[in-house]
Amino acid sequence: MKLLSVCIALMLLVGCDQSITPPVPDNLGQFEGEVVAQWGTDGREMTLIQPISFIDSTSKRWDAPAGSVINGASIPSAFWSLIGGPFEGKYRNASVVHDVYCEEMTETWEDVHEMFYQACRSGGVEPAQAKMMYYAVYHFGPRWQMVSEEEAPAVASLDGVTVKQNRKGRAMARYRPAPPTAEEIEQVMDFVADENPTLGEMRQ
Repeated sequence: MKLLSVCIALMLLVGCDQSITPPVPDNLGQFEGEVVAQWGTDGREMTLIQPISFIDSTSKRWDAPAGSVINGASIPSAFWSLIGGPFEGKYRNASVVHDVYCEEMTETWEDVHEMFYQACRSGGVEPAQAKMMYYAVYHFGPRWQMVSEEEAPAVASLDGVTVKQNRKGRAMARYRPAPPTAEEIEQVMDFVADENPTLGEMRQ
């Protein structure tokens, strides 16, 4: 019942008519290319057949090259029933680019998650929903940091932490916070609806 009430509240928050695309400010960047991918045999992963890029508000390019393997795992699954699956609707392109950078870990996790917010808005996601999605990835999505080779064995022994080499050959410790409760989600929804917070306030 609690989850149902959260879902209904989110529908009221973001609007019922999903066919209406709200205006998108020019300073939120733009996409180049489109998602063309092939499903893997496991039915979960997809491989990009064509590249797609997002150019953010500072003109920084975020490239998802052909051959990248994506699975939507960078979006916390606890939010899928509320905001849709990672390959659905207006935030599909943002989800794909976000997936690639969460896997490659060549940028800071904070910058990657903020790029995701801009990419969502650029794709036509309504502001309140985009802020909810930013909250989801910032507080409950993957995080990472560079560690030394000496630190890597100790870090790898911690629960929920993995260490891998990214494409630049650095040792990166990767972890994901515990998922939110229904009460936490409902509190944030109320906060977004009542206060229209900035991204900085969402991070807090």
